[in-house]
Amino acid sequence: MAQTVECIACGHVGQPKTKGSFAITIILLFIGLLPGIIYEIWRRSGGKVCSACGSHGVRLYVPTPRQLQPKVNEVDFTQPVVSKGKTTPVAHDVFSYNTGKRMQLDENGVEQKNCPDCMELIRFDARKCKHCGSMVEQ
Repeated sequence: MAQTVECIACGHVGQPKTKGSFAITIILLFIGLLPGIIYEIWRRSGGKVCSACGSHGVRLYVPTPRQLQPKVNEVDFTQPVVSKGKTTPVAHDVFSYNTGKRMQLDENGVEQKNCPDCMELIRFDARKCKHCGSMVEQ
């Protein structure tokens, strides 16, 4: 059974190759039997190398099972998103892409966001805050 390895240096997953060169083994065998045998023993001992980059940092590849993400229609947007790792989500639902805060609607039904400087509500597509006059990133 062929083993599959993962390279620590380049991330390549595949079959490893033996270090060194078979051509050098043949040349050393023609020069002298003992150097060829020593080189071949060295080639076959000490592990394998990555077939993509030649790095000695390879380890046995153990695939991790993938977890299926729920479909967007099946996600409950009324509950806050809980982060399971070290990162925190930027947005809590599909429509609030601005710093993870839920958008508010004004009396005309237009989405609003907070100005980063004065924290007053402004239109989500505003370029300049109407309260403090600062420029707002889109």
